[in-house]
Amino acid sequence: MTAAAQRMARTTWYIYAIVALLDLLFICFHKAEERWLTKPLLMPLLMIGFYLSSAQRNNGLFFLIFAALFFSWGGDVLLQMEGMFIPGLVSFLLAHIFYIIYFVKTGKNKKGLVQQKPLLAIPVLLYILLFLWLLFPYLDALKIPVTVYGITIGSMLLLALNTKQKLHTKTASLFITGALLFVLSDSVLAVNLFAYKHLALSLVVMITYAAAQYLIVKGAIANQHS
Repeated sequence: MTAAAQRMARTTWYIYAIVALLDLLFICFHKAEERWLTKPLLMPLLMIGFYLSSAQRNNGLFFLIFAALFFSWGGDVLLQMEGMFIPGLVSFLLAHIFYIIYFVKTGKNKKGLVQQKPLLAIPVLLYILLFLWLLFPYLDALKIPVTVYGITIGSMLLLALNTKQKLHTKTASLFITGALLFVLSDSVLAVNLFAYKHLALSLVVMITYAAAQYLIVKGAIANQHS
């Protein structure tokens, strides 16, 4: 990567942080319309930063991350619209599927942590099952799609955990932390949407979401250089 591209990428990360902070401020002051200026900008900024920082732009792993960010952007936009919850959920579901495929394909010639120690999957499975069970009374007709989504994000987290021992320690740590924050963000979002709406929960959702996506992208960049 050239020095100019490095500077542009660094500037993009700063802009991403500023836009994320502005989005949090708009949440605090209940500025829903103004969030159309911030939230839909987040994923495109990550896509630009990822493109500028990437050493390999023409392989399958690059396009998997790019696709995950694109469908995350679709989910961000759709979930801001009235009556578009299911399309937004599907868009994020596709984003997680692309992350899953990425985690499976990267370092595929080595055995990861979960493959070596399958019992580590139990806490993740228990969390997803317990969370869905507690959420079920509030879901009504959305039980099936939310269950499918819950299983998918649990799978994404397990496969992120499995990158440990397959990839460089720093890279795997970025993926695992990002995946954990993504699951936390989706969990808090579900509580905020269906069970207990509160401003603090909305803030937690966006803080963890913005951090999760950034860390996964940084992990993908580190993976190219390791």
